[in-house]
Amino acid sequence: MYLKMGTCNIVVASTPDAARAFLKTLELNFSNRPPNAGATHIAYDSRDMVFADYGPKWKLLRKLSNLHMLGGKALEDWSRIRSVELGHMVRAMYESSQKGEAVVSNEFKDLVVELMTSAGIFNIGDFIPSIAWMDLQGIEGKMKKLHKRWDTLLTKMIEEHSEAAHERKEKLDFLDILMVNTDNSDGEELSLINVKALLLISLFL
Repeated sequence: MYLKMGTCNIVVASTPDAARAFLKTLELNFSNRPPNAGATHIAYDSRDMVFADYGPKWKLLRKLSNLHMLGGKALEDWSRIRSVELGHMVRAMYESSQKGEAVVSNEFKDLVVELMTSAGIFNIGDFIPSIAWMDLQGIEGKMKKLHKRWDTLLTKMIEEHSEAAHERKEKLDFLDILMVNTDNSDGEELSLINVKALLLISLFL
């Protein structure tokens, strides 16, 4: 089924056979996502695994994610760490509750809610790019402000992680592996922006 939304041409795969044609037979032709405000202003100008164009950089992002974060071996290798961290969290919550202290990170919670809300809002500029600069709904301005807050958080996270890198020489974690690939002389390498973009997405996986 063909739709025309603004200046965007859209084809809806409304049957299993049509979906198979798009996702398998013609996979490479439809592998890239169309640009939108969320990918541009929040996801570091489409530098993450979700919005990046198909190519060597995207393949590296997918490979690292599958091997070291989403794969069965990675999940098994880090199961003990997850259990330990969960124990730390529960213990900290218990101790805080005994003192009558709040145990909810309001800042992080607000950032997550705002990100999910912004990502799901209909933005007319995505469908009529010629008027996107006007930001008629004020959505892109809010996205830019949200991006700055997330970037500050991710930058701090990476800096603190790098300072403690010597403690993990025997067992590199996912962020360590990403940082190693920012200086990979063997071929394709990641930029710090790629690392931040992938971290942002991984927080919701």
